[in-house]
Amino acid sequence: MRKLRKLNKVFFHNYTDKQMRAYFTKNDKKKRRILKASLFSALITAIVGDVKLEYFLIFLCITGILLLIALIVWCLLQFGIRVPTDREYDMWVKRRAQEAFHKALDKINHNLSGDEIDEILCIHGFVLKGTSNAKNYREQDLLWKWGDDHTQRYSINVYRYFLPIENQLVVIIIDVNAVNHRDVREQIHEYFFADVVAVTTVDEQDTIKDDREEEHAYLTQSFMLRISDGKPISVTIRSLPLDHEEGLEKYELPSTESVDNTIQRLRLYLRSHKQRPMNENF
Repeated sequence: MRKLRKLNKVFFHNYTDKQMRAYFTKNDKKKRRILKASLFSALITAIVGDVKLEYFLIFLCITGILLLIALIVWCLLQFGIRVPTDREYDMWVKRRAQEAFHKALDKINHNLSGDEIDEILCIHGFVLKGTSNAKNYREQDLLWKWGDDHTQRYSINVYRYFLPIENQLVVIIIDVNAVNHRDVREQIHEYFFADVVAVTTVDEQDTIKDDREEEHAYLTQSFMLRISDGKPISVTIRSLPLDHEEGLEKYELPSTESVDNTIQRLRLYLRSHKQRPMNENF
């Protein structure tokens, strides 16, 4: 939440579903290699043709063909579907989560200062095809990729905000579906501190397919807030391979490293507020 307010100062492109889906499915690396190879070959052919004057016209034609190929590929790259960069995708997701969070605050008629927003505990997770919570989404919407910065990104990003208000804990659930903007999910739950049974992590075994559609066993770890009514608040934070094959993907977010610290802080929150008298506000 530290950068929540700063996002308002950045210009955001209003990407369409098609553009966001192309972020995960479109791969221009081959086109870029063809463009570079065509330009390099055209340069070499032009130099050789300048030396071999008796074959000048032949090399000139070859150079022209290579430049034409390079021009066509450049046009495909330049005027094709506009795909966000990794940074633009991150900002778009954070902005969507921010907007939904502020709408949720309006619904409970609760105003917060900037410093108070920075201190809100939040866990950021994801939904991955093959995990238990994938059944709640369309299969074609469950996508992921490695970014150019060697960071994994997911099409379904889930946020759990924990907001103590008087003698209650308000949990705001925001799910951001980057590839289907009609799929907007927002929930607000209010619990008395006495109704919160435990803050923990749970391990489950899942079966996840790799890029070759081969199935592998994974251990999926989720954060879980257990409630007395038996309906927990959960979010997937990582999936690690159980098979011993080398090269299997590990699925997690950069923020995963801070989850343990967030869980510890949330436990301290709950412990301190449970020890207070019911008629005492914080």
